[in-house]
Amino acid sequence: MEILSLGEKIKRKRKELGLTLKDLAGDRITPGQISLVESGKSNPSMDLLEYLAESLNSTVEYLMESEESQAEKICLYYENIAESQILNNELIQAENHIETVLYYAEKYNLNFRKARNLYLRGKMHLEKNELSVAQQYFLSANVIFIRSNNYEDIAQTFKYLGIITLKLKAYHSANSYFQQSEDVYLQNDIGNDFLLGEIYYYRAITFYKLENTSKSIDYSFLAQEKFGQIDNKKEYAKTLLLISEQYSNKGDLDNAIKYSKKTLEVFREIDDQYYISKIENNLGKLFFEFENIEQSFIHYNKAREIRIKNSDENLIETLVNICENFIKLKEIETAKDVLQEIMNEVDKGNNRALICYYLLKYKIDILEGGINEAENTLIMAHNYAETMGYLEEQAELSIKLGKHYIDWGFEDKAAKYLNDGVIIFKKLGILNKDF
Repeated sequence: MEILSLGEKIKRKRKELGLTLKDLAGDRITPGQISLVESGKSNPSMDLLEYLAESLNSTVEYLMESEESQAEKICLYYENIAESQILNNELIQAENHIETVLYYAEKYNLNFRKARNLYLRGKMHLEKNELSVAQQYFLSANVIFIRSNNYEDIAQTFKYLGIITLKLKAYHSANSYFQQSEDVYLQNDIGNDFLLGEIYYYRAITFYKLENTSKSIDYSFLAQEKFGQIDNKKEYAKTLLLISEQYSNKGDLDNAIKYSKKTLEVFREIDDQYYISKIENNLGKLFFEFENIEQSFIHYNKAREIRIKNSDENLIETLVNICENFIKLKEIETAKDVLQEIMNEVDKGNNRALICYYLLKYKIDILEGGINEAENTLIMAHNYAETMGYLEEQAELSIKLGKHYIDWGFEDKAAKYLNDGVIIFKKLGILNKDF
């Protein structure tokens, strides 16, 4: 993509149609005058411009479009592609496109595009879990968004700042950011239901961390109302991206932008689907903590359905949570059915899932009174973790075996495993592990 002057547009269009200067001039103007216009040494009158537009199968609006306006379109195109790539975890490609946006934004002093550039850099660093860097980019972007009254961008940026501070365990700061995001959304009727659902969800999580259970429950139900299922459209999105790039190569900015927007919408849906399953799973955890097992199952089952549909590697997490629910209810046979689903994930190559399987089976063994069976299950899990080189899991299982032996009065065995666990944790640099 490139910025074209009026003369360059006329020359390019003429050559695309295979016209000579004489052909284009016709009886209306001399070939020399056309040459002067194409080289930028002469500006055409409106009558001549209309003649040229018609002769070139173009429009006056296209020929007269300013360089700044073209730069704006190019920035928008590359922003859409970059954001799609961030959502698709193609961060190197995204960074290249972000650099292109910055070049045009700075050259033509496009302040809003500069803000969007900072915002996208924030998203990219957040994806890399580089929280401090991401936070600085989001704060810088929001200064411009607020000055320009770009309300949806403001709400989104406050949301991401909240997510960062939530990850940093600065819960009061996170709560403040999420509240600002909600206030901006509600005061300006933004109309993005998924964004509002995200805000409600994160407010629920934050209030839970702040031990305000009542508000956490309220926001959990508000989030629940906003979330729905979104189909997997990844291949469709890739096709749209290809069409967009083809139009870009032809220099057709309008169609390139149109299809890049469609690409971004679909990738957002894919990303939404990923996050909906993640949020549904976490809502299940919240309701489990609130002792509302019925609601917990509703959310876990929604997460399971979405994750199965999308072959999401996080399915194992949801299956473990569902099994925990059945164990809590002492519905042993149903818990065993879910255990089989977990074993199916092991068969698909998810090696760590086997440790989850053993730990859940241990709890079921205890419920069924099989103390020796429970001991054997823990030993198998421990030996498997050791064989696979999963040091942290090996240490945790050593501690769990130690506690098991303490509970049943085998102090010598308990001391050995507890000591082994502590040694591994020290080696890993984990000093304050909660067992």
